[in-house]
Parts: sequence; C-alpha cells; structure tokens
Amino acid sequence: MIDELHIRNFALIDECIVDFSKGLNILTGETGAGKSVLIGALGLILGGKGDSSLIRTGKEEADITGVFDIVSEDVRLWLESHDLDPQEDQLIIRRTLKSSGRGKISIQARPFPLNELSELGKLLVDVHGQHDHQTLFHIDFHRRFLDRYGSLEEKVQEISGRFHALKELTEEIRMLKTALQDKDEEMELLSFSLEEIEKAAIQEGEEDDIRSRLKLMNQSQQLYSLVESFLNLMPESRGGALSLLRKSGAALEDLKNLNSEFSAVEQRFSNAFYELEDIVETIQSTRDSLIFDPREKEELEDRLAEIKKIYRKYAPGYEALQEYVVKSKERLENLSGGETNLKELEKKRASMEEELISNAQILSAGRKEKAAVLEQSVRDMLRELGMGSAEFSIDITGRKSETGQNLCGVTGIDRVEFLFSANRGEPLKPLRQVASGGEISRVMLAIKTALAGSDSIPVLVFDEIDAGIGGEVAQSIGMHMKKLSRFNQILCITHLASIAVYADNHIKVEKTDTLDRTITKLYTLDGEKKVFEIARMLSGDSQGDASVRHAQSLLESAAG
Repeated sequence: MIDELHIRNFALIDECIVDFSKGLNILTGETGAGKSVLIGALGLILGGKGDSSLIRTGKEEADITGVFDIVSEDVRLWLESHDLDPQEDQLIIRRTLKSSGRGKISIQARPFPLNELSELGKLLVDVHGQHDHQTLFHIDFHRRFLDRYGSLEEKVQEISGRFHALKELTEEIRMLKTALQDKDEEMELLSFSLEEIEKAAIQEGEEDDIRSRLKLMNQSQQLYSLVESFLNLMPESRGGALSLLRKSGAALEDLKNLNSEFSAVEQRFSNAFYELEDIVETIQSTRDSLIFDPREKEELEDRLAEIKKIYRKYAPGYEALQEYVVKSKERLENLSGGETNLKELEKKRASMEEELISNAQILSAGRKEKAAVLEQSVRDMLRELGMGSAEFSIDITGRKSETGQNLCGVTGIDRVEFLFSANRGEPLKPLRQVASGGEISRVMLAIKTALAGSDSIPVLVFDEIDAGIGGEVAQSIGMHMKKLSRFNQILCITHLASIAVYADNHIKVEKTDTLDRTITKLYTLDGEKKVFEIARMLSGDSQGDASVRHAQSLLESAAG
C-alpha cells in the first residue's frame, strides 16, 4: 500500500507530504482546489506520461516521491526479478520532471526506464475514473478477475503447464520431420564418414609418434656424418685412438709388473679403456640405426597426411574424433528408427492434446458456472450503487479453428469479456466501449467488492466516483468502499459527505491565493476539523449549527 507521497513544484503545489493510512483514505475540497493534481502526481510515479508543462511556473524541475509498504507477493517477485532489495518491506519510487525535457526515474534509488515503471505501477495501484490506469479497459484482466473470483487460478496454471509441454513436444516433432525429409542423404553421409574413420584406424598418440620419427629421419644425414667422424678417430687399426690407448695400457701393464705401486693406476686406466670401448660400440650400433629406407619415410609422410585429413574433415584431434564417432552412430541409429519415433511422438501428442482440451473444457465449465454468480452479484451491487437500469454480463466464447475444432491457448479455450449497458433498452456492448468515467468506477467498485480478499492489487483509487448521484446511493457507495477497504487500501476523491464520513483518513485539499500566486495545500483532518469539513460538504456552511449537528450525526452513524 502507499504510505507517503512527497510532491514538490508540481502544478499548483509548492511542496507537501501526504500521509496515507490503511483502509479508506478520502480526499475532499472545493471544486478546482487541486484534488486531481494529487491523482496526477500519483499517476506519474506509477508510470504515467509526464512533460515539462506540469512543472510549477518559475521552477526548473518537479519532483514526486512515493513510499509504498510491500504487501503484494507480485510486487515482491517483480523486485526480485530486477535484482532490487525490498528494503525492510518498503518500496521507494522517485520521478523527476525537468524543464529541459529530460526527466529521471528511480526505483529503490536505481535508474529505470518509463516502461519498467509502468509495469511495476500496474501491480501497485489501480486507478478508476478519468485516468488511463484502468484494468477494466484491458480485456485480459476480465479473464483474470473471473478466475480469481471462481478460485480457478490453480486450474489455469495446470492448463498452462500442459500447454507448454505440448508446445515443446510439437517443436520436437517438427524438428524430427525436418530431419527425416533429408534422412537418406544424411544417413549416407554419416555412413561414409564412419567408414572412412574406421578404415583410417587412427591410434591414440600415433600422430605424435610419426612426427617424432620423421623429425629423426630428417636429421639422420647430419647425425650419421657426425657419428662417422667420431668413429673414424676411434678405431684400433690405422693408428686410431683405441689402438694407441691399447698400447698405452700394455706399457702400464709392464710398469705394474716391475713395480707394484703402479697397480692402482693400471687398474683405473683399464676400467676407463673398457668404458670407452663400450661407448664406441654403442655409437656404432646407433650409426646402423640411422640408415633409413626412403620408402619408409614416404610411407610415414603419407600416413601423417591421411591422419591430418581425417582430423580436418571430422574433428581436431583423437579425443574429439572419438566423440564424433559416438554422436554420429547415435544420430544414425535415431534416423534409422526415425519413422517409428515420429509415430510414437505423434501418438503422444494426440493424447496430450486430448487431455489438454478435456481439462480446458472442465475449466471452461467452471468459468461459466462462476460467471453466472459473479454477473448476478455485480448487477445487485450496481443497483445498490444507483445504477438500477444497468446490465452486466460476462461473455465467454470458445476459440475455434477454421475447421471448427476447439483451440486451446495458455489459459484455456475461452475468451472472456465483460459486457455492459448503462440504460434499459440498450444492447450489451464491450464495457470498454460504452462506460463513462463515473460508471466504470462504480462497475469496478462492484467487481472489487465481489472479489474482496482475493485481489492482488493492493491499492485502489476512485476519482469522482460520485458523479451524478446522491442520497441513499451515495451512502451505499460509502459503505461498499468501507467494506472493500478491509482488504485493499482505498483512495477516493469525493464531493459527497455521505461517502466522506466513512473515511479512516480524511485529507482536505485547499487552494489559497497569496500576493503573487495560487498554492494548493493538503491537510489531514481529525476531530472538530473533520466535522466542519463534512458540514461544509453538506450545506456549504462549515460553522452553521444545523450543518455541524448533521455532520456529527452522519459521522456517528458511519462509525457505528
């Protein structure tokens, strides 16, 4: 509900803070005092259109801030979906109009575009009267009102779930049909690719092994040359290093035989010689392995090219290629049994369609049953509200295809619309086409009273609902609003004392002239001031004894 409205430099208002309470908030004042200015300011923070002409003359900007208590789950969900914090269950909306034409909007101190504010506003307040925030003018709300009244919303959710499941299945069937149209060509391509991959028989790590082998082959000539150079220096013949070292070893052997002190040296030399001999033998063996067959290199290069071609065509590596093979086999299997799958899916869809239509027909029957009750309830209330000749009807029509079959949407098979006739003898027509501002307010009051306790919009505003009425009808409107205010916060602009006496919070709008300009101010009335204002509304004389006594009597009667 709305807790506070802070208005600055807007129209005739310099600055004021209006405090609202739970229950019924009544706004009264002389004609032209500026009551509609307050509703206009409220409309702006609910997402209404605004321009620089609304800024108070001589000022650069107008500023309106609304503070709301979060009592609606729909509002809480909206805030969560926009990553906004419900600060201690409080919502703050601020709207600034600038003379430059560029205004600002903030929700919980974060900037937002106008369309987002308008979306949130529809969840916060419903305005009825001469403004454009009226849910009765939007046909989709008619179905929502009826479903809420009949406690049918859970069934609507069930229909919605079935509808979306059927939609997903239909898309799956469509995709399968598209695939089956090109099935033969796709199966041929898949079979060819799997055959080509299988024939290639690529082994894990094979590519790296081939690359290493080819690298070694490409370096073999240089390696062979270096090995030959080494071995040419080492042979035991032709004065090679091993031959000379063997002779040196024989000399050390003779020294050892003559003098035992050379035994250790001779042993060390002998060990080194044997190690060197082993090194030479190892290098000789390596030299033999460096002699490659050119045909082997060509075969390796061809194999590497084949592997690269497979990877290039199907997957960028061994693991990815294995995944491709698995998926291709699954796809081939699905296509092979595609017709069977399609028949099973279409059979399932037919069953789901039958169940959906069956549930939608049950929902439709429930709507028609509850519509008859709601129609009568609204008609009775309209008579109490001074519209004895008015007729109200709920038109429920089924949606049909060109062949006459039932069509079901996300909320069922029904199109729900409220029909209205204000005067006897006039045909029923869509409510949005024929109801005037005062009439639409009373129709909404009747509907909202019927829906009391189940309405998701926490705040209702009735602007000039009392146009053209008086007496017992006005008293009945006041009683209805008082009853409704137990479930919704009500803001009502009225000229009738018979309505104003039911206020839980009475706000007076007053226009005063200063030396240089006119100013609109707002006051909360209580006690004697409230009595005087009711007396003024009764006779235009707020101080007359008779008017005051009458006002006190009405207030006591309303309180009782």
